[in-house]
Amino acid sequence: MNKKQIVQAIEAIQWDYEDALVPESIHYIQKDDVVMIKNEKSTSIYANKVVRFDKSFKEIEEVFAFFGESPFSWWVRKENHRELEDELIKRGLYHFDTYVGLAKVLHKKENEVDTQHRYKEVMVEEEVSKHVQVASSIWNYDRRTEEAAFSERVKYIEIPDRRGGYMVVVDNELPIAYSNYRYSHDDRVLYLNGAGVIPRYRGKGIYREMVARRLNEAISRGCQIAVTQAKKGTSEPILRKVGFQEYATYKQYVPNQ
Repeated sequence: MNKKQIVQAIEAIQWDYEDALVPESIHYIQKDDVVMIKNEKSTSIYANKVVRFDKSFKEIEEVFAFFGESPFSWWVRKENHRELEDELIKRGLYHFDTYVGLAKVLHKKENEVDTQHRYKEVMVEEEVSKHVQVASSIWNYDRRTEEAAFSERVKYIEIPDRRGGYMVVVDNELPIAYSNYRYSHDDRVLYLNGAGVIPRYRGKGIYREMVARRLNEAISRGCQIAVTQAKKGTSEPILRKVGFQEYATYKQYVPNQ
């Protein structure tokens, strides 16, 4: 893949879902010049977002009308849209976080070294509950978002031809880390789309181990590349250490409220 194709693969994390598996609560606007996603059952700015906006500033009101009263985030590719950033600031949004578009070409398998903890593929409701529990503790979900996440994950794991899934890491019975993954529609790309470790278990190699196990599975499936949008300064340095390279930077803007 060339750089343009890799950037496209990175951005596809946000929209390349199985159409039949998208819950009814999620609404998409997906065009060449604008991609937006809204989840009526979630107040999370990670569930409600503008992924791409290449329209004129005169059409920005369409975005605010689409989300209405729902909190949302606006992802701006830093390399291309300084003027858009200025316009968003004028309209009361502020720079909340920065994510780095990373990719790794898959060649040889990674070493799996952690034998102390259990790395479990989420297959039943009890494991879904643990997955949501640890994600909520890291990202401060409210009750409504927790319930939506649980419901959506349970429905997803019941679909036999799904392209993705979830991992939860436990220490004895305590859930301490989670990760999400999905494969592209052509099965060439592994999307790493969310992961975290609770604070007191960080620095023990757990995040890196989750990545290694997922990359190895992708190699076994014949995938060519793994991509992600990693939060700057958190998962990003870890991924760089295991061979991921930067291809784009995305600034996340959110309304002041």
